[in-house]
Amino acid sequence: MSRCQVANGTAHGEVIVMKEKTQRLITCRQEPVRGEAVARQRATMDQPKQIVAAKYQQTTSRATPDAVARELRKLPAASGPLDSRKRALHDLAHALAYVQEQHKTKVVEACTKDDAAGLLLSLLDDIDAAPPVPASEDVIRVGRRVLGMGPMDARLYVLSCFVNLAYLGGAAMLRLPPSGQRISAMELLMDTLLNTADSESVLFYAVAGLYNLSNDGSFADLAARKPGLLQKLEQLSASPNPDTVKYASGTVEYWRKHAGAWPPH
Repeated sequence: MSRCQVANGTAHGEVIVMKEKTQRLITCRQEPVRGEAVARQRATMDQPKQIVAAKYQQTTSRATPDAVARELRKLPAASGPLDSRKRALHDLAHALAYVQEQHKTKVVEACTKDDAAGLLLSLLDDIDAAPPVPASEDVIRVGRRVLGMGPMDARLYVLSCFVNLAYLGGAAMLRLPPSGQRISAMELLMDTLLNTADSESVLFYAVAGLYNLSNDGSFADLAARKPGLLQKLEQLSASPNPDTVKYASGTVEYWRKHAGAWPPH
């Protein structure tokens, strides 16, 4: 099985501003399956696979190591007001979604050095703890566009960052709690999956992130301590999103591979 990368959008090319009733524009760029490509596909089953958004115009200048590092510096509480940190989250999600092959190693190094996982978890905590404001005011401005950035929107951006950090090779920073945090990004993904019932978008991001982290013993160890997680993954076989179904079943397959006993107790 292969890892997945997500780059999500609306018809206007923005990322992760999906509401529960908007059209899902995530599509999977499948490997070719006809003719001689079949053998090539089988030989590369463990290679990463992208999930890309329809009609999104890639802006590679946003996806360089310097661009990623620049947005990371804007995430800490000391860097500025919450609105500016949310805008940095938006731009970081764009950058991580479209990092090119030659930049992967340097991007992961920058994210590890600057504790990207810890910064994202802290930002999410601050957003969740902020006084509620009307949805019409809980926005960021990107050029002349106004985008929703309430707690749900911010969570989707953060989950997208985790999915793509793991895809790029930064899974290690997501497996253990960063300094000052009580849980890891991997545990946040598990808890999000367990605590989400009716948001198909959140379920998709959570299971995609878990899929990218599941081919490791640390995942099996933590997952075994999460009652109901296996049942939730199995329930996603009925999801209307075929990608959610695929990544949920793949997560279970990897979990079983690394588990000491099956089913987990």
